[in-house]
Amino acid sequence: MNKKIFQTVFLSILLTFFLVLTVSTVVFYNEYEERIESDLISELRFLVAAAGDGSADISRVSVPGHRVTIIDPDGSIAFESETDPNGMENHLERPEVQEAIAYGFGEDTRQSDTLLENYHYAAVRLSDGSVLRLAVPAGTILSFMVEMLLPMLVIIIILIFFFAWYSMKAARHITDPINNIDLEHPEDTEEYEELSPLLYRIVKQQVTIHEQIESAERRSREFAVITDNMAEGLAVIDKEMRLLSVNRAAFMLFDTEEGRPGDSVLSINRSDMFSSAIQDALSGKRSETIVDNKTRMLQVIASPVFESASVTGAVIIIMDITEKSERERLRREFTANVSHELKTPLTSISGFAELLKNGGIPEETVKDFGKEIYDESQRLIALVHDIIRLSKLDEGEADEEERISVSEIADDVVSRLRKRAETMGVSLELSTEDPGVINGSALLVDEMLMNLVDNAIKYNKKDGSAFVSVFRDGSEIVVSVRDTGIGIPDKDKDRVFERFYRVDKSRSRSSGGTGLGLSIVRHSVITLHGSISLKSKLGEGTEITVRFPAA
Repeated sequence: MNKKIFQTVFLSILLTFFLVLTVSTVVFYNEYEERIESDLISELRFLVAAAGDGSADISRVSVPGHRVTIIDPDGSIAFESETDPNGMENHLERPEVQEAIAYGFGEDTRQSDTLLENYHYAAVRLSDGSVLRLAVPAGTILSFMVEMLLPMLVIIIILIFFFAWYSMKAARHITDPINNIDLEHPEDTEEYEELSPLLYRIVKQQVTIHEQIESAERRSREFAVITDNMAEGLAVIDKEMRLLSVNRAAFMLFDTEEGRPGDSVLSINRSDMFSSAIQDALSGKRSETIVDNKTRMLQVIASPVFESASVTGAVIIIMDITEKSERERLRREFTANVSHELKTPLTSISGFAELLKNGGIPEETVKDFGKEIYDESQRLIALVHDIIRLSKLDEGEADEEERISVSEIADDVVSRLRKRAETMGVSLELSTEDPGVINGSALLVDEMLMNLVDNAIKYNKKDGSAFVSVFRDGSEIVVSVRDTGIGIPDKDKDRVFERFYRVDKSRSRSSGGTGLGLSIVRHSVITLHGSISLKSKLGEGTEITVRFPAA
């Protein structure tokens, strides 16, 4: 704007200057010509008055810078101050001579045929009838301007610099108040009244922009809060694989350092599966893949983003499916284990039944076969019972909660299992320091303690001991079942609560275990809002501790 105003002002001044200069030159030239003609007439009259009335007297007078000519009444040249009169043509037809003869005075301006130069002529008729003519050179306006060129050029250059300086100063004087407008408070500007409508629109636009910015920032904060609190990873990339937006979960799921927008999406993960899914999305295809991150199983979904039928980027969602994969693994293992556990007793029952069907078996052997069939069928019934019980616990089915005493239930369980412990040569002891009142299901607590105490007896040593204690620890009721049995290896401690998992498979089956006892215990504790922990040392024994919120 400053440049445009400068150019406009400068060119306007320059154009005005040259226009005035041209008009002034023409006017000055005309004034100059008129002054020459006036001076010429005055000099001619002075010459006539000074020299007398005769042509002979005038011919003796010399006027420097002027051409003096005496023309006889017949037009011949009697005297010429600048050239030889003998070679000159008759001047009777000259306009100024004609006017002088007719009217006593005449004048003209033309090119001289003798000297080939423009002249101003003034002529007067003398008393003897001859004509006295005085002439001075008459320059053209071009010659006049050429004579004035040097001083005019100096003046023009000086004025052009002055005009440029003035135009620049005028432009700044105009634009500086505009450039210095406080856009935060444009309504306070009073420099130009003409800008009021514009400033009013700026104020309105600022209010609108401010509201839009606040709305955009609010939506941005809301989006950031939502995405940052998502359990799933979310990333938006452009077609150059640069991150436009990414939440913390994306980096946390892959256990990588947090990046920032502008980084390559491969900074999240550089595995071939992840990279392949991104490439497929940027080629226009929706892609899903599973990435094993050693600590987690992650599902990556990459969808292309289209604009005007062309791919401009992709949206990537990363979900932790570790638990889902683990549940699927456990489901497959559970199905396989159930099939295996059912197959073994059913095979035995089928085999014994087939032998009995064929007959010819001694009565004592028949009794043995009958006992085996009975034992295997009881094992099947226990297995089915445990599976049904686990299914109910998985589905969240539980008895109505009531205030119960864990100590009373523990006393009842120990009483029921004491004979079994004596049979196996294990001493069973109970310590109840507190009634252990909790809110829960008596059936679940009974089932939990039955499994724990039974395991303490079943996996104990000859002449071993099992200890059951109930006590209060602050706001919690603690149940501890400890034995001096075979113990659990360190590698098996994390898996003993899995379904059908057995540390000593041969001993478990021989003792009638289904492999579901501790799994039922864990589910029962979870249903009762408690926690369970295990301590064990191979060959020395095991202690399982359960904690419940006190009622």
